Amino acid sequence: MSKEEKPEEEAPYKEVTTGQEVPEKEGLLEELERLRKAGETSTARYEEVLKEVQIAFGTGENNPFGTNDVDALKKKIKKMTLSGLHNFSREVGINPFYDRPTLVENIIKEFHRFQSRTNIFTAPLPVPVVKLDPEDPEHKQILEWLNP
Repeated sequence: MSKEEKPEEEAPYKEVTTGQEVPEKEGLLEELERLRKAGETSTARYEEVLKEVQIAFGTGENNPFGTNDVDALKKKIKKMTLSGLHNFSREVGINPFYDRPTLVENIIKEFHRFQSRTNIFTAPLPVPVVKLDPEDPEHKQILEWLNP
């Protein structure tokens, strides 16, 4: 018998499970999404996972706000002094010469604007390609004009 014709060998024993197997660990993004769906965005675990995700993806390096979460930004702003708020507003490209409430409001507006520009779902949809039929007289004229 050749190798191709050999019958499959059965295992000498059946696998026995104890019921104590460890399930696969949930990834950071899955855990973050699960916490959002459960409405647990104000918990310490949510903030911890969010920070880990932001470090993993380098959010602070390519995002002037240092976060992708508006609640984290609001907490960061609350901890800032007025001079720190002025410096932060200069970093994100906002006029720092406003009073504190107006400055905070402008920073949050700019954050939402930044998020909408970097969101893949706001990108324009591709334009469908026009198909020209060489049998159609109008299309034939266009094809002749395009391909001299």
